[in-house]
Amino acid sequence: MSLAQNIKKTINYSRKNGYGEAVVAAWERVTAKYHADYEYRAPDQDTLERQRSDKSITDLKFSILVPAYETQEVYMSALITSCIEQTYGNWELVIADGSASDIVKRTLDRYPDQRIRYVRLEGNDGIAENTNRAIELATGDYYALLDHDDLLTPDALYEMAHAVQESRPDVAYSDEDKCDELGKHFYDPHFKLDFNLDLLLTNNYVCHFMVVRADILKKMQIRKEYDGSQDYDLILRVVGNRLLKERENKEAEPVEQAIVHVPKVLYHWRCHENSTADNPQSKMYAYEAGKKALIDFASRMGWKVSVRHNKHLGFYRIEYNHGVLTHRPDLAAVGGFVARHGRVASGIYKGQPLLYAGYMNRMDLYQDTELLDIRNLAVNKAYQGVYEDVTGQPYVSTFCAEDKELPQWIQDLERTAGGEEKLTKLGERLCRELTAGGARLLLDPVCVRKI
Repeated sequence: MSLAQNIKKTINYSRKNGYGEAVVAAWERVTAKYHADYEYRAPDQDTLERQRSDKSITDLKFSILVPAYETQEVYMSALITSCIEQTYGNWELVIADGSASDIVKRTLDRYPDQRIRYVRLEGNDGIAENTNRAIELATGDYYALLDHDDLLTPDALYEMAHAVQESRPDVAYSDEDKCDELGKHFYDPHFKLDFNLDLLLTNNYVCHFMVVRADILKKMQIRKEYDGSQDYDLILRVVGNRLLKERENKEAEPVEQAIVHVPKVLYHWRCHENSTADNPQSKMYAYEAGKKALIDFASRMGWKVSVRHNKHLGFYRIEYNHGVLTHRPDLAAVGGFVARHGRVASGIYKGQPLLYAGYMNRMDLYQDTELLDIRNLAVNKAYQGVYEDVTGQPYVSTFCAEDKELPQWIQDLERTAGGEEKLTKLGERLCRELTAGGARLLLDPVCVRKI
């Protein structure tokens, strides 16, 4: 990210959250430098040729859906070229054009590839409705959603084909990065987590590059009332359907198996003056639409909650009435940070300064985790017997209880030689037992116990 972009980002952040928060955020950006040495490297020619000659999968067809509107020739040409250069050849590019001018049509006329399908719309009805017209024309097994000024890497469809061929998941998604206006410089990679329900309920980290099973998208369609965050609404509805099936049938495939992550950068998100990637303030309506989609999701789940914007644009915080465990039987426990001398003392963020937001702001967000600290923990009622079996002690919540002393047995264990390590191992064993049946553990970084 350029110096000018960093300055712009800092100014906008300070206006929203105050100068103190902005100074901390700027300091983290300067000192942490997450993936500052990142360099996108396209597959070499030998790899590309090997992929082109790989005929192990040929019958799986992708429909790449692009709602276009007055797209500049240079961007549309780059998008089309990125599709034509795919090493996996069974695809179609479906462009639904809502432009008043013929700029998109003129560009397409230069590409006589029969896999490119074009429909001229009577008017511009917005991203959702224009995409729905593309859905009507599509004939593939999976539909891939592509913005009209972004780019696919040459191996994107090849990697997706291999990821979805056997299990045919509802959705698959990849890592991504940003590129400059010329599509030459790549930066700010987003290396994503495998499907993480509660992280998704804070932001659309799935985003690009996402492919959706055709039968699902044809049935669901894109909802126009969520324009700007239509992809977030879509993934939330897919996930919501899976969770409701799990609730009705304990033998149903868990949502974690229906959403596949391909851990490779397969998408370049172009940054220019009017793009959300470069100027988040330009599309505040999109963040409001995302909030509305999240409220709709919670309503479908039957949760009594309020939803607010997080201090980071595009991120949200769900506040559960009477506590998260009241609404979430899928959670075995919820826990927060344990901190010592201003740094996180345990778990996946161990050693990180407590003031940091973390890579992709994850240290500020709800997220599912494999490990919680027993010193800052609340266990759902149905699982409290597991806690007692593992610890040999009666259950007592230690969650967000800075003003309350830890149980005596934990204090005694902390004082013994190697007490920290013993508590860690005990916590690891407890978390394994709590999640053995498929339950989730929720990390809430807002809750901090200082030791």
